[in-house]
Amino acid sequence: MAKLKVFSDEWCNAWADKIRESKEFPIHNKGWEGDIGCCISKDPKANLPEDKYLYVNFFDGKVLDVRMADKETAENTKFVISGEYIRWKQVARGELDAVKAMMQGKLKLKGNLPYVVKYVKGVQETIKCLVALDSEFPDD
Repeated sequence: MAKLKVFSDEWCNAWADKIRESKEFPIHNKGWEGDIGCCISKDPKANLPEDKYLYVNFFDGKVLDVRMADKETAENTKFVISGEYIRWKQVARGELDAVKAMMQGKLKLKGNLPYVVKYVKGVQETIKCLVALDSEFPDD
């Protein structure tokens, strides 16, 4: 099977499918309400010439949507997580814990951090599903 190009519709769909297949995700995200916008800063040196935006929507242990979005959509969500491309790549490869990165300022969160921390196991399961993808990054 070919690698999935990150920030593609195919990659978003595959991630959503992995989350839906997870037996742990609905348990740890029971009660979660709120959409998430992910803002990835451009990095021309890493072959990422423009900012990328991802829209993720979970509700009470269910995946409603995972897709690429425009800036306005991503920035008008309940939670906005922004950061440098290299940080997002580290998260997607399992090299950087997303919640710790937010607490350390490596990723910036606009929204209620204690709420996110309450669902830390759900966040970790979501990222585990992302790491399981055979992803191809722009600078690979």
